[in-house]
Amino acid sequence: MPFDFRRFDIYRKVPKDLTQPTYTGAIISVCCCLFILFLFLSELTGFITTEVVNELYVDDPDKDSGGKIDVSLNISLPNLHCDPLASHDYILKIVPTVYEDKSGKQRYSYQYTVANKEYVAYSHTGRIIPAIWFRYDLSPITVKYTERRQPLYRFITTICAIIGGTFTVAGILDSCIFTASEAWKKIQLGKMH
Repeated sequence: MPFDFRRFDIYRKVPKDLTQPTYTGAIISVCCCLFILFLFLSELTGFITTEVVNELYVDDPDKDSGGKIDVSLNISLPNLHCDPLASHDYILKIVPTVYEDKSGKQRYSYQYTVANKEYVAYSHTGRIIPAIWFRYDLSPITVKYTERRQPLYRFITTICAIIGGTFTVAGILDSCIFTASEAWKKIQLGKMH
C-alpha cells in the first residue's frame, strides 16, 4: 500500500453534494460578514490613529537644566494708590514635562498652575503691611507624553481573532438553530418520540 501524504490533511473538504444550504445559515453568514466588516473598520481606525501615552516619573533635576529653572519677573505698579494696600500671595506649581513624538524627538517644557490670594496684613502697631509673595512648588515628578502607533502584529492578531471568533460563534449558533429546526420537523412528522 503506497504512502498517501493527503492522510495528514486535517482540513478535509466535504463534497458540495453533501452540504445543505439554509436560509438561517445565509442570514447568519451575512450578519457575520457585516459584523466582521464593522470590527475590521474600527480596528483599522484604531491602528491608523496615533495614541498618546501619559507617564509620570521622578526626574533628575541636574540632568539637562543644571538644576535651575530660569524665572524672570517684571513687576511694575504704575499709579498705585495707597488705599488698596494689601498683601498679595502667588503660588506657582511647576511640573517638568517631556513631549516625545513618534520619531523619538523630545521637547522639554514645564506645566504650571498659578493661584493667588489677596489679604490685608497688619503689623503689631496697627499699620497695613503691603507685600508681594511668590512661592514656588517645584515637583520632582516629570510628566511624559509619548506619541506612538499600534504595532502591525497587534493589528493582524486582532483581525484574525475577530474573524476566527465571529465564524466560530456563528458556526455554533447555526448548528444549534439547524439542529433545533431538524428536531422540530421530526416532531411535526411524528418521527420523534
